Amino acid sequence: MAKMSIIDYVIVHELCHMKQKNHSKAFWNDVQKILPDYEDRKEWLRVHGDLLKI
Repeated sequence: MAKMSIIDYVIVHELCHMKQKNHSKAFWNDVQKILPDYEDRKEWLRVHGDLLKI
C-alpha cells in the first residue's frame, strides 16, 4: 500500500474537488496551498500507482 504522504495527496486531491469540480488552475492552486510538493506526490502515484493493491 502507499506511503502516508501519497495517501495524504489523494485525500487532499479529493477534498479540493469539493470546491473545484475539475482540474483547473484554481484546483491545482488549492492543492498546492495545502501540499506545496504535490507535483512530486502526483508523479510518484503516476509511476507506482499500478503496484498498489487494495
